[in-house]
Parts: sequence; C-alpha cells; structure tokens
Amino acid sequence: MEYDSYDAILQMLFRKTQSDEWFKPTAENVGTGVCIRVEAGTFRTFPHENSFLAPFEAAIKLLNPAVAIKMRSASIHAALSTMPEATAISLEASTRIQVLDSMAQIPQAEKERCGAFLRDERALVVWSDSVENIMNVVEELQQKLIRLIWKNRRSINSGKAPSSE
Repeated sequence: MEYDSYDAILQMLFRKTQSDEWFKPTAENVGTGVCIRVEAGTFRTFPHENSFLAPFEAAIKLLNPAVAIKMRSASIHAALSTMPEATAISLEASTRIQVLDSMAQIPQAEKERCGAFLRDERALVVWSDSVENIMNVVEELQQKLIRLIWKNRRSINSGKAPSSE
C-alpha cells in the first residue's frame, strides 16, 4: 500500500488517542478509529482493515467534520454507567456532551458540541472542523471527563446517580 499525508495524520491521531483504550477491538466488539475528510464527500478511516468502522465512516460522512475520532476507555465507560438514561452529560458548566443511542444518530448530532457519547457501544466520538485542533479538543474533553468522574467517584462506585456536590 502506498501511504500519503492523510495516512500519516490518521495513524498519528489513532496512536495518540488509543493509549487509554479499555476494550481492544475484536470480532465480537466494536472498532475504534479515526476518520478524516480527504475532499468534499470523500473520507478515509484508520485502521483501514477494520470493517467495524464502516458505520462510523458513513455517519461521519453525513455529519461532515474535517476529522473525527471514536474512542473507548474506562473513563467513558464509567461516565455512561452512572447516567444510563441521560441525553447529555455535563462535564463542566460550559461543556455538555450529548448522549446518543447509537452511531446511526451521529448525522443528526449537534455538531457545535464537538462530540457525542454512544450508549450502545460505550464509546465517545469527538469531531472538529480543524484537523490541527482535534487533539486539543480530545485532550480537553478527556481532562474534563476525568474531573467529573473523580468528583462523582462515590456514586460511580456505588452505582447510584451522581450527586450535585
């Protein structure tokens, strides 16, 4: 396979965001990866050979950001576990991430929120209209998510809904 600049960016973003991956993708599982817009209407996904990413690529193509990353981690799982019926999770007063039932709902997501939790896959999809800015968005959301989990650690460990401490 011939690699180009898009492949280089896809692989770098994938490696940077997968270090905290909780569930490794397998045949019985869902895939995590990166999707980048190559030109209007054309997207490329990494890892290339992961057929579980086809719905991700199709959904991102309809949403149409410059780049999107699908991640799974212990922190994402913990946040979703405490709010099984939530339609959004407030990470901070200024950051509210929508919770969707499945990848099929991504095209109707509120694009300006830059992300959505997926209830069925226990995943987080983060997107940006700037390839250069996506890692800043991902890192900021991860930091806010960790702060929320730490703040609500008692309710997460007990299985109760978080308090308003």
